[in-house]
Amino acid sequence: MALESRESIPTRGSSTSRMARGFARAALGVVALLGLTAALSAQGGDKAKVGEAVKADLSRLADLERGWFEKNRTFTTDLRALGFTPTSGASVTMSYASARSWAANASHPALQPTTCIIVVSQPGSGGGNDKPFCMESTEPKQVAAAPTVQTPARQQGAAAVKPEPRRVAPQAAAPKGAAPASPQVVVNRRPVRRAAPAAPATVLVELPARAPSSGAALANTRAAGGAAAAGVTEAVTPAQFTERLNAFVTAALEVTNAKMPEVVRDPYESTAEYQARVAQAFAVFQRRETEFYARNSRTFVVSIPVKGVKYDADREIVDFTADPIVLPTVRSFSASDGARLSVACYTRPYFWCSPDTGMSYDGTDLWKIPRAAARSADVLGSPLTVMAKFVVGRRDDARSPAVSLVSMELHAKGAALSRWDSGTR
Repeated sequence: MALESRESIPTRGSSTSRMARGFARAALGVVALLGLTAALSAQGGDKAKVGEAVKADLSRLADLERGWFEKNRTFTTDLRALGFTPTSGASVTMSYASARSWAANASHPALQPTTCIIVVSQPGSGGGNDKPFCMESTEPKQVAAAPTVQTPARQQGAAAVKPEPRRVAPQAAAPKGAAPASPQVVVNRRPVRRAAPAAPATVLVELPARAPSSGAALANTRAAGGAAAAGVTEAVTPAQFTERLNAFVTAALEVTNAKMPEVVRDPYESTAEYQARVAQAFAVFQRRETEFYARNSRTFVVSIPVKGVKYDADREIVDFTADPIVLPTVRSFSASDGARLSVACYTRPYFWCSPDTGMSYDGTDLWKIPRAAARSADVLGSPLTVMAKFVVGRRDDARSPAVSLVSMELHAKGAALSRWDSGTR
């Protein structure tokens, strides 16, 4: 009888069994490593596709801005007016826009901490780089807040200095000097105060005022408030206030509309080095506007003589009129459009602004004076003066320089008879 052959079966603790288990673990490790490598490769490919989609959005935005410029001879920060909606899922923010250039940045969750940027100059200027590019940052923040976006913080309280930008893209041309040319302008060397206006000792309950007859004045004037006393306080006449305001607005618009200096690329530097220098140059350029307003924002107390004084003894109301205050204007690109204001007015409801008539006073039924006080001050025989306090500077809810009415006092014989404050309405 032939013997049956049997293969040798390794026992549990044999060296052959240990070798088999080792090979199995190694095979599993190789499979896992290959899977991880494939996943990372796929992720990198997806990120590249997202980056290209975001840059495509910025390129499409550039086309829309060019079309807007051809019609309006200026760029805009209003994405809704442009009809622009990102298709890549990115968050697109306009950094700034003027008659000469504009900039925007885009961020996407899949690209963090990378930000994509574009800066475009006026057509035919020959400067700047209108091609979007993306840069990595250790701080995944946007380049800058859109300058014309209305923020509740400014509508509710004092002006706030914007955070300094971190990254941005190429542009061209150095801005000119920022300080106003008039020697009578007091330069503020102190930072702008951010505290809310203190409650006045005497508060007058506001009564309704007449609406202006001019539709332009109604359209150009916003509600008073949202600003606190800033910088140096200067007492001026209406004529001096117009002079100071013109000098301030002229200098502010030069800073706002200045073109970024052109950054020439060194043929020996890499693309990343060049883009970093461009971003640094733009950060310095954009800070100049913030620094200008920090130095030159100020508070004016304007002594406005009144005329045509009337006193209603039954209602204890003093009414009068005042001459308008001339405001700075600029000529629009189209001669048929006439002049337009170069300053934003936040003075409603007692001062109304228009390019033709300037800042007109309208305070009907505002000043309530008891009969005894009116007789003592002789309001019908003594010169009356309205001491109106205005803050001139920048607001987050206005791109152009702004003048904001803070408070008013009615004076007779050197004493205040009544007071109105924008913060108590």
